[in-house]
Amino acid sequence: MTPLRTTLAIFAAVAVAAACTTTGGAPAPQPTAAAASSAQTSPPPGSSAPSATPVASASIVPSASAAGTPSVSLTEWKVIVDGTIRPGKTKLTIHDIGVAAHELLVFKSKLAPSAFPTDKSGDILEDGPGVKLLSDGENIDPGATQTRTIDLAPGTYFLVCNIPGHFKQGMFTKVTVAP
Repeated sequence: MTPLRTTLAIFAAVAVAAACTTTGGAPAPQPTAAAASSAQTSPPPGSSAPSATPVASASIVPSASAAGTPSVSLTEWKVIVDGTIRPGKTKLTIHDIGVAAHELLVFKSKLAPSAFPTDKSGDILEDGPGVKLLSDGENIDPGATQTRTIDLAPGTYFLVCNIPGHFKQGMFTKVTVAP
């Protein structure tokens, strides 16, 4: 882990600890690393879901200056892409920098996330109409890292955490892979 990432991880841990000292149970979900306690893997009952717009959007294009392996960071309720995802086979390094387990699924779809097929709980139907699941891996525990090779043609993709409640909380990002 780079010194910057170590510093960010420590900052996130301190922020989570501060957020967990509120009275009345677990803190309300917010789009920050301090949004959930370590035991929480879905939004608390009665919470309202944010609008189905990406938390972050990245336009990923090949670049001669981009070096190394692209990385994806997963935290409460964000998917953050750092680096270049090139057309063809690309090795991703996926970090769970949050306080709960997360997963990374890669979908190809022409639909807006608000139109993705979902079950009654708001989780994506991974084999539903209008979405094509291209990559799925094991769940990633907090602080853990996973590497995966994906093979993408130029186009629009969605990187999603579909652990129950996470997509509904806005944990996805749109990525455009350019030729």
